[in-house]
Amino acid sequence: MAGKQFIVLMGQADNPDLKSVVFPQRKLILFGSLFVLAVLCLAYILGRGFQGVETNYRAQKAIHENRVLKNSLDVWEQRFDEMRVELDDLNKRNRQIRMTAALSSPDVEMGVGGPESMPRPGLMDVPRLQEMELNLARFEADMNWLKMSTIEIESQMDSKYKEIAHYPSIRPIKGGWLTSGFGMRKDPFTGADEMHNAIDVAIRPGSEVMATGAGVVKHVNHKVIKNKGFGKYIIIDHGYGYETLYGHLSEIFVKKGQQVKRWDLIGLTGNTGKSTAPHLHYGVSVNGDFKDPVNFILD
Repeated sequence: MAGKQFIVLMGQADNPDLKSVVFPQRKLILFGSLFVLAVLCLAYILGRGFQGVETNYRAQKAIHENRVLKNSLDVWEQRFDEMRVELDDLNKRNRQIRMTAALSSPDVEMGVGGPESMPRPGLMDVPRLQEMELNLARFEADMNWLKMSTIEIESQMDSKYKEIAHYPSIRPIKGGWLTSGFGMRKDPFTGADEMHNAIDVAIRPGSEVMATGAGVVKHVNHKVIKNKGFGKYIIIDHGYGYETLYGHLSEIFVKKGQQVKRWDLIGLTGNTGKSTAPHLHYGVSVNGDFKDPVNFILD
C-alpha cells in the first residue's frame, strides 16, 4: 500500500490556472526535519557568535579596567611615597620639639603586627594590593603616634606656659636701688647678725608695687605694729611651689583669694613695720625655702 501524499496547489490571484506539487509523506517529514535542524544549527551558530562577542566585550572591558586600576595604583603608590616623606619629616620635627622642650616620648606602641595588620583574604593574590595594605597599616600606626605625641606636646607646653606665667620673673617696682641683699647681715635695729631672706629696695613712698607673676593672694596684713614685722604686707601663692612676699607697704589694693596676673598693681610702697626708711621688702620662696629674689628677676 502506497504511503500518504500531500498535494500543494499554487497559483496567482488573476490567473485561474493552478499548479499542483505532490509531496510524499516521507519526503515531507524529511524536508521538515532538515529544515528544523537547519534552523537549530543556525540558532546555535548565532548564539555562539553573540556569546563570543559578549565574551570579547567583557574581556576588553576587563583589560581596560585593569589598565585603569594599574594606573590608579601607580598614582596611589606615588602619592603614598610622598605622604610617607611628609610624615617622616613631621615625625622628625615632632621629636626635635620634644627634645627642645625636654619632653619624653609618648607611651604609644609603634608595632603593626597582629590580626588588624594582616592583609584581607581577598588581597592575598594581589601582591601590590597586599603591600599597600601593610604600608597603610604602618602609616596609620605612625599617624596615631604623631597624633598622641602632638596632643601630649600641646598639653605639656600649655602646662609650661602656665608655669612661666606664674613664675615670679619681674621687678616688683620700677626704679629704686638695692640697699640690702639676700643673706647674712647686721640687724639695723639691734646690730646682731641675722639671716635676711629677701632683698630691700629703697624707693620713694607711694611707688606702685606689682605682682611679679600670676597667682592667688594667699595672705594680706593690714595691721601695723611700729618697729615690728613687715608692717602692711602681701603674700601671693603662684603655684608650682612659688610664693612671693611684699612688705612695708603703705597701701594694699588686693584681698585674700583674689586672682592676680603679672604686672597687676597690688599696693604702694611705704615705711610700715620694722623699717628704718621707705623701701620694699621683697622675698621669694620655693617649696617653703627662701631663695635670692635676684636670681628670679629676668627684666
